[in-house]
Parts: sequence; C-alpha cells; structure tokens
Amino acid sequence: MEIGASSSCFYPMETEKAFLHVASHGFRNIEIFLNSPSETEKSFIKELKSIRDAYGVNVTSIHPYESFGEGYNFFSNYYRRFVDACENYKRFFSVAAELDARYVVMHGAKFGADICDEEYAERFTKLNEIAMSFGCFMAHENVVNFSGEKPEFMALLKRYGKESFKMVLDVKQARKAGIEPIEYIKTAGESIAHVHLSDKTKSSDCAPPGENGLFDFGELFTQLKSINYKGKYIIELYSDGFKTIEDIIHSAQYLEKVLNESR
Repeated sequence: MEIGASSSCFYPMETEKAFLHVASHGFRNIEIFLNSPSETEKSFIKELKSIRDAYGVNVTSIHPYESFGEGYNFFSNYYRRFVDACENYKRFFSVAAELDARYVVMHGAKFGADICDEEYAERFTKLNEIAMSFGCFMAHENVVNFSGEKPEFMALLKRYGKESFKMVLDVKQARKAGIEPIEYIKTAGESIAHVHLSDKTKSSDCAPPGENGLFDFGELFTQLKSINYKGKYIIELYSDGFKTIEDIIHSAQYLEKVLNESR
C-alpha cells in the first residue's frame, strides 16, 4: 500500500513493536515516532533497520519525542539554549540518516514565544541547515495553538528558508484550528512535503478515513496534485480512535481509491 501509517497510532506500544506491526501488515511508507532517549542509540536503530529491510519499507519521517519542549529549547530568548538544542537534535538527524528518512517533524513553539516571528524563522532555518548536512530536512507541522497553526506563519518560514523550507500538513490539526487545508496549500505550496491524514465523524474529530467520514479527501488530493505534490500520505490517528490495524488497512485502501480517482 502506498498510503502509509505512523507508528504513533499504536502508542504506547513500544516503538520497534509498533513499527513491526505496521510493516508486517503491508504498509510500505511508515513514519516512526521515537518515544525515549535510548531509541536514538545505535543498537536500537540497528533493530529498526532490520525490520525496514526485512519488509522492504520506506521510513518517510522521524518524529522526536522531544517535540513537547521545542518552544523552550529552540525559541526562547536564551540563545545559548538554542545552540545547545541544535547540537542535541543532531541525534535525531543521525537517526533519520541511518533509516534514509527524509524528514524530521517539528511542532515548534506555542503561541506567545519569547522571540519575534522573524527571529523564529531565522532559527528554524539554521536548524534546517544542520538537518540538511545530515541529508534530511526539519519539517514544520501545523499544530493547533502553536505558531505553525497560522498559514501566514508558514509563508514567513518559507520566505526565510526558500527552497529548503518543508512543511508537514496535518489535516487533523487544521480541523482543530478551524482552518481549511487549502489555506496552507495556498501559502506553503510546493513546500508541503509530507501529509498526515485522518477523518472526522459526528462523534470524533480524529477517525479512520472511510466512506462514513465527513472530510473531503478527493478535494484535498486534487488541491495537492495542483501544486505537483510528490510526498507521502501517512495515516496518523490516536490509539483510542480505532479498534484494530484492520481499520487502518481499510482506510488506506479507501484513500488509495480516492487518490486514484481524484483529478
């Protein structure tokens, strides 16, 4: 299946078990959410690589467990902490390089960061330059109640980073913010490099995509095709939002059908 899934769907299952679970059920594009410091060590990465190679999967992206502290570490008014945090994140860039993952996902800072938006953009661009020296990109996600929630903020990051800027479009987070995905597509355009998918129903704002969902995936795919989107589509759900991996398999099959039928 080309439509992929994130290991985070099965949290708190251990990362290597979640990765194996997804890979062994036919998914070929997988995002790995690292959940602990020991999961950046060489022995652990070797285990992940063995799973990757055994099932012939593509690790699309790495999601660091330290995303909760990115505002404090990278975007405070204490610059030395930013310098040290950049050094710390080299661990994750190294993991991405080892697994041939192209993106490391960042949530960024919540609203009310200590520094101005322009300095935020400068720092993010510097961090991304370090990531690129490892052969990957730091990709900024649109997260509700964070700076990246605003489409115009993504436009600012793009102006500073130019062709090197990469965005992760999460439709769940866009819904929570009350913003249509097309607004990010208009502002970030070809900088959108990775997409997280989920659906909405009358009872849940994060449900497995399917015929009974309320989100228009056909329109989303059409809009992304209009900017020549070449990245992967990854299903990312909360573990209490579905029952078994078969739900995600059915979602992937549904999404592939819609993707193939979109204009």
